[in-house]
Amino acid sequence: MSIEEINKLDMIGIPKNNKNLVELGLTDHLTWDLPYESHLFKLQEKLNVYINVIESKNIYKYFPDAVGRDNFLIKIYFKYQIPDECLCFLEKVNEVIKAINTSIEYEIG
Repeated sequence: MSIEEINKLDMIGIPKNNKNLVELGLTDHLTWDLPYESHLFKLQEKLNVYINVIESKNIYKYFPDAVGRDNFLIKIYFKYQIPDECLCFLEKVNEVIKAINTSIEYEIG
């Protein structure tokens, strides 16, 4: 699965080092060609699906092991280095989703 499969969760699980957390992963294999808007839009759409699953509490239906847990991490695995515009976007999203006990982290490579 990937960023291009908008309505699917790529990965979900409970990290071994934090049993109170539910981690949702998504992969982004796309290059950051100019203009960045189309790539950022795909990322936004995918993140909206993840956020909606958490906010609507459907997370507990899709992943019953999440029951009893209310801290969430959306981890993005980028294949390529991200531009400053993407960093800025992720920081803004992180601020908004704090209200639902959710945060975003990312890895590159």
